[in-house]
Amino acid sequence: MKKLKKFMDVLSVILLSVAFAALVTYITAPEDERAELAGMIASSEDAGQVRQIDWESLPHEVVAWIEVPGTSIDEPVVQASPDEPNAYLYRDALGQGAYGTPYIDSECSLDSSFVMIYGHHMSDGSAFADFASFIDEAYAREHGEIILYQREGETLHLVPIAVDVVNASRESLVIDQDLDPSDHVVGPDLILEEPGETKQLFAFTTCSYQTWNSRTVVYADSHTE
Repeated sequence: MKKLKKFMDVLSVILLSVAFAALVTYITAPEDERAELAGMIASSEDAGQVRQIDWESLPHEVVAWIEVPGTSIDEPVVQASPDEPNAYLYRDALGQGAYGTPYIDSECSLDSSFVMIYGHHMSDGSAFADFASFIDEAYAREHGEIILYQREGETLHLVPIAVDVVNASRESLVIDQDLDPSDHVVGPDLILEEPGETKQLFAFTTCSYQTWNSRTVVYADSHTE
């Protein structure tokens, strides 16, 4: 049955889904906090401009920066810890505010074969809001590059391969590092490329509003440069 592997899985993943659902995501970050973060990166809008990020000015928890050209997705990414797996639902990258920060699940890291990254759907269209639009095939194909700048210097150019809309009231998102990465893509609602063999797969997750408790998950394959 479609998505059967997602049902009744690891308790920690279910609890995370519940916590994520309980959070009010239609909130907007204070403008001064966003301006402070924006000052830590160099604009890449000019043709040929190489993206520069002032990693030294960012907390060590910030392990990457995500950009999706042509969208509003342009955010720091932090690593959640097992001790506080949901802390960044509420905490910004500078340790202040309450609008949250995109974060890597505590069961994953940037080196994992499967990397789950959560981000809010903000009312002003910022954070991961635009990932909810990837369920529209034309939109997904128009925005077919996800760039992940890593603190350690490597840049990943990710290609969306599938999109799934999950009702978190009935389904949970499985994280199993023993699986082949592509095996995490089970019966998606939209296939952009047939999942094949890959060393690493990313899943970008945000709230969406097909139901009161829906999540949109964008799966993306990695290509290193």
